[in-house]
Amino acid sequence: MSLAKTLYAHAPRWAQDFMVSTQGFMHNRRRWDVNLGRRLLTELLESQWWDENRFLEEQNRRLSELIRHAAVRVPYYAELFREHGIDPKSITTVDDLSRLPVLEKAVIRDRPTSFLDGGQVHNSWNRLFTSGTTGSPLDLYSSRDSFTRIWSFVFRLRSWAGLSEPIFPRRVQFTGRDIVPDPQARSNGVFWRRNVPGNALLMSTSHLSQETVPAYVAAMRSFDPELIDGYPSALVIVARIAKSLGLALPRPRAIITSAETLHPEDRTDIEKAFACAVFDQYASSDTAAFVCSCEHGSLHINPEFGVCEILTAGGRPAREGEEGEIVATSFCNTEQVFIRYRIGDLAVAGPSTPCACGRRMPRVATITGRVDDTLYVPDRGWLGRFDPIFKGLTGIYEAQIAQESLDLIRVRVVPAPNFDASAEHALVASLRRKVGYTVALEVERVRQIPRGPNGKFRSVISLCRDQYPQM
Repeated sequence: MSLAKTLYAHAPRWAQDFMVSTQGFMHNRRRWDVNLGRRLLTELLESQWWDENRFLEEQNRRLSELIRHAAVRVPYYAELFREHGIDPKSITTVDDLSRLPVLEKAVIRDRPTSFLDGGQVHNSWNRLFTSGTTGSPLDLYSSRDSFTRIWSFVFRLRSWAGLSEPIFPRRVQFTGRDIVPDPQARSNGVFWRRNVPGNALLMSTSHLSQETVPAYVAAMRSFDPELIDGYPSALVIVARIAKSLGLALPRPRAIITSAETLHPEDRTDIEKAFACAVFDQYASSDTAAFVCSCEHGSLHINPEFGVCEILTAGGRPAREGEEGEIVATSFCNTEQVFIRYRIGDLAVAGPSTPCACGRRMPRVATITGRVDDTLYVPDRGWLGRFDPIFKGLTGIYEAQIAQESLDLIRVRVVPAPNFDASAEHALVASLRRKVGYTVALEVERVRQIPRGPNGKFRSVISLCRDQYPQM
């Protein structure tokens, strides 16, 4: 554990609130530009009403710019175009993209700097992490302007949700970050921390149980948020336990779910419990694609964000109702360029008919790629969204978390050459912060993790669901 995390873990709660708020202030100052964000939001609120031809014209223009930039500034693509004899000037339309190979995550992981503008990291860039749905960590980079451009699409979604202040709404966030040290949470029953500059109350997703949900509900009601966002696995647990206990939940203007698959039955339970609409957001940490639901519940691909292809196993575009892999090309980040990037998630192509909302953006029927189990650990309660434990770790090609019993969790790791004892220790320490210390953890190094019929494996699985308590 880093010195900063150690200091945070042993600090009193008021000091932790101060540290979270300080981090929020630095995040706002370094990562994005508020004035640029408001300008971009204004532009997106206008472009959302374009017709299909106008969207395609804009995509072709932005794609041509991106290809020319990549051919000159990004080592991987300069080499790719040269070796394949492709003239970058010949890639001028979305249809021309099919001439380029699909980019695999393993290539990015093996050649990380080759996708950077100029082939090296700049001090002014933001460094982010992703684990992906397969637990394969990547280092990600973006400039302040690029990060703002990416977040402007979140601001537009919040506008769709009817928020009066889409950039700094008063919100409760169910976060996967390790913000509440377990001993403190158990001793004082406070499972949240304040981010004052972000106007947010951050809720731990690692302490949800029949015993703790009443405290969560009371804190949310006191805070009175306009928006609640976060993992659907956490929100549905709060909704169902609150219903079973007869607790009155707050009434936000909207709920926005992200990072996990939102199942129809979970959406129904959340909407009934909080008496508001749920808007779903699909946005990968590697900034490759952005899909979100409108007021009528349809999932829309945001064309201004980039080109989002849904490809069948044979490589052709999926037809309406067909499932395929998401392959994305983002226009938003020119510091780290991914063209035709295979994200690793699956989606079902939506109807071509216009949505009742009036927007002519392409539709997705469902995102089917992020389906992980929610686990139950007696010492912690219900736990979902395990991706954050892999962020910042090294030496892991793939990983799967399997709960074999209430007192045993096994982590299957496909190790990279640099996965040593120190890397394993870091993995266990990160998982411990999520699941606590009463459950046994075993790390198993494997050559391959078994795939399902669709070629993917589930990152988090429960093999002891029959031992779980009823919600």
